[in-house]
Amino acid sequence: MFLSIDFEDFYHDLSRQLKLKKSLLKVDALYKKYEKINNFLNQNSEGEGNKTTFFCTGVIAKKAPDLIHKISSDGHEIACHYYYHDLVSKEKEKTLRTMLWKARESLENASGKKVRGFRAPCFSINKSTPTQYKIIEEVFDYDSSFICSSLNDIKTFQDKMELTNLKLIPLYGNNILGKSLRLGGSYLKIFPLIYAKTLIKNAQKAGFSPHIYIHPYEFDNSDEFKISFADFKKLGNRKAFYWSMRQYQWLFYRNRKLKHILRKLIMDNPLEGNIESKYFWLNLIILNINH
Repeated sequence: MFLSIDFEDFYHDLSRQLKLKKSLLKVDALYKKYEKINNFLNQNSEGEGNKTTFFCTGVIAKKAPDLIHKISSDGHEIACHYYYHDLVSKEKEKTLRTMLWKARESLENASGKKVRGFRAPCFSINKSTPTQYKIIEEVFDYDSSFICSSLNDIKTFQDKMELTNLKLIPLYGNNILGKSLRLGGSYLKIFPLIYAKTLIKNAQKAGFSPHIYIHPYEFDNSDEFKISFADFKKLGNRKAFYWSMRQYQWLFYRNRKLKHILRKLIMDNPLEGNIESKYFWLNLIILNINH
């Protein structure tokens, strides 16, 4: 089983998204969350299993290069989560290309290593035409933004996007009543343990190596990333209430359950390490598709 981290700053990203104010990164909070995640990996996995892939936003690398260098120096893979946590699907071609290269350059300068992988914020890439995926192919070796339930879907989608060099590292997911359910984010902490175990079994039956993704703010309660209600009120009372509730869901609701759930899952499905080092997994997917 694989575990990856979408390493982003909740406070900075949501403030920017809602245009509340120009916000600074919560660098100290990000350091603390990283240490918690790193300690958890060391305590609950062995060998290559305690190394993972951190999909980091470029702005963190730009503003806190020492943190990215620390993550890389500890043996984890640094991959890209765009420059800002913006929806890639809404970007124009020129902006997308510029921000992808800017993010990669910032991450490589900070980590001292080549950055090969990409995952779009919220998995949001325009999947109706090849345009955005072809731009991503110019910059990266693999993308982990595609969610599907069949290995055949990968080949079909790869052909549709006219990709020749970009490897697709998929996450397993199922559509139920129009909702895409997957192994990560709020789904993992909100639903009972049987939810994750069932999806893992379904993924394995479909030929996938199960892949869980989490965010740093989900790792224990995260008051340090909280946006004040006074700031939300600039949006009006209704929106302030809505975003306060969503913030509570992301930063607090059942967050203390996440480590327990992960431990249980890792006991039955040991972690395999980071994405970059697992060439056999990439080749296995290709072999399964071709056969």
